[in-house]
Amino acid sequence: MAAITEGRFTAHDYVESCIQRAISTEERVGAFVHFDPDRIRAQVRPQASALGRLANMPIGVKDIMATSGVATEMGSAAIIGPFNGYIPDSSAKIVDQLADESAIMFGKTVTTEFAWREPGKTRNPWQLNHTPGGSSSGSAAAVAAGCVPAALGTQTFGSVIRPAAFCGVVGFKPSFGAIPRTGIYPLSHSLDHVGVFTRSVADAALLSACLWTDALSVDDNDGHAVLPALRNWQPEADRRPRQIALLYTSRWDRAEAAQQQLINDTAALLAKEGANVTLLELPAGFDAVWDIASTICDVEGAQVNRCFLNDTPPRISRHMLDLITRGIAQSAPDYQRAKAAQQSLILQFHELLAPFDAALTAPTCGEAPAGLADTGDAVFCIPFSVLGGPAITLPAAMSASDLPLGIQLVHRWGDDQRLVDAARWIEQRLARPLRFPLPP
Repeated sequence: MAAITEGRFTAHDYVESCIQRAISTEERVGAFVHFDPDRIRAQVRPQASALGRLANMPIGVKDIMATSGVATEMGSAAIIGPFNGYIPDSSAKIVDQLADESAIMFGKTVTTEFAWREPGKTRNPWQLNHTPGGSSSGSAAAVAAGCVPAALGTQTFGSVIRPAAFCGVVGFKPSFGAIPRTGIYPLSHSLDHVGVFTRSVADAALLSACLWTDALSVDDNDGHAVLPALRNWQPEADRRPRQIALLYTSRWDRAEAAQQQLINDTAALLAKEGANVTLLELPAGFDAVWDIASTICDVEGAQVNRCFLNDTPPRISRHMLDLITRGIAQSAPDYQRAKAAQQSLILQFHELLAPFDAALTAPTCGEAPAGLADTGDAVFCIPFSVLGGPAITLPAAMSASDLPLGIQLVHRWGDDQRLVDAARWIEQRLARPLRFPLPP
């Protein structure tokens, strides 16, 4: 992003190159559900005008985010869904924030239906017969394929971290409540986060900082305290040793051998580079985090979508119908216990992470699975959605099948700046060269 904002490329030339890249890859990758080159070109602003921090930056926008005058179909269009052709009168708050910063709304990226499990058309740019992950499938694929330098997504379970890891890009999910959700179709108001996809930690920090909730306009939909502001990332003068927790979780055996090896090799590399790496074992009570996530998501997802349950013929997928059915079957006491348990774990995690700059863990079970009928397992993302703290995944290696493998770094709620600083330090030591899949 810095190359654009510093004027090393002309805005028209850069945006046109993104348009041409999207045209050349779209038939194979299918990252976009709405893409209008003429509309994109019309948004380019003269360099002489007063521009924001994201001046003429092409940004992909996930298709559960309302965009004024542009179709917003929630991933339901392919199955005669309730939002076919829906064009909102107003945009989501973050889309307006992009406009305020002079960014270009490049197109609407493919999402799974209502950000749940029914896949869209998107393929993994590295190998087209593999999933890109979900639910922010198109956003991750568009950045990986070089169509845009950045895109917006959301995460309820693992919908930023997982697709970013599968597609080999940086995915950053700030703390819960950090980025406003007004105008974004909800799945679970207790778990939904807004996140970003970029090719570097610095770009993720810049884009997130532009979207940060400010103290004067806390999103009423979040009802959460205002977080400390995330600074635009700058090189640190601080040379102190990094404090890194190595965190496996009790589901470590679900990770493939190559993913396990990558996490252990990364821990060894960071120790060699001067970090203090300490194994962190979570108390047994954290084993409930996956059941807590399921209960909360089922109940809250059913509240949002139960109006579609009795449609004949059904207008929504079997995945969403099953979620609604499970949510309705949950009792109020079960939901209240899950919410209380969530808050208890958040407080415990806050104390456990206090000594550390970041915790290193797996983002996924391994490389993107073959096939397009499923978006992959979110088992290694779910705890950090429930806990509400920031999480970031960095591309770190390629598998034996030439598919990306990543690492995940996490922290406690509110320590976004500390995590970003640590992630940038780690990114520099990984020193992985930028690569793009799919020749023109």
